[in-house]
Amino acid sequence: MIILLVLAFIFLPSVNPESTVNRKIASDKLKEIRIENKETFNNQTFTDYLEKTLDVSVINTKWLINENGEIIYANGMMAASTPVNTNIYSLVDNQSLGLINAVEENIDSQQKMLLYAAAAIRSEGDHNDMIGHIAMPLKTSSDELVGFVGIAYDLDNTAQPLQFYIVDITLIISFLVYWLSFPLWVYFDSRKRDNKYILWTLFVLVGNLPAYIAYLISKK
Repeated sequence: MIILLVLAFIFLPSVNPESTVNRKIASDKLKEIRIENKETFNNQTFTDYLEKTLDVSVINTKWLINENGEIIYANGMMAASTPVNTNIYSLVDNQSLGLINAVEENIDSQQKMLLYAAAAIRSEGDHNDMIGHIAMPLKTSSDELVGFVGIAYDLDNTAQPLQFYIVDITLIISFLVYWLSFPLWVYFDSRKRDNKYILWTLFVLVGNLPAYIAYLISKK
């Protein structure tokens, strides 16, 4: 059983953040977003349009951030970690802040703010091994910056190898054999000499090894 447990961990499938299928789907949907002017950015019509455009199963959260760094819209699974009316600068952790500071002399103000937006939507942290993020600037057709959009999408699931299923099934069977072997042995042993063999069998079935030891002691 110990060997099987080790093998189960070896063959345990993990999410592969390098897979690009879901990222391409999410990125292609983001590229479809169009905006005419700043006035339409912060209104219900645009957020409805955003939701409709990004309505695919792999995208689970959407954020809109204005040019001042304020989150004006957040909807989806991770939205609670970056609530509306929060400024992205207050959400950046020290590690991300250090990274931004390390490159700020080589990037312009828009790129720097984009890094802040990306750090803000990733700030929840606990699910970053299962969820990918994309942040991009939103510009009008005349190349005027109106804000930023961020999304969280599900990373691709790695297919579970056949060995994983084989080891899992074998482990379950082995555990059942181990667990049932004690009460079965007690049943056949105690039935020959003890009229309470049913109670002893149930006791060992529930208590397993400690109960089995108690039974052996009682025999003495």
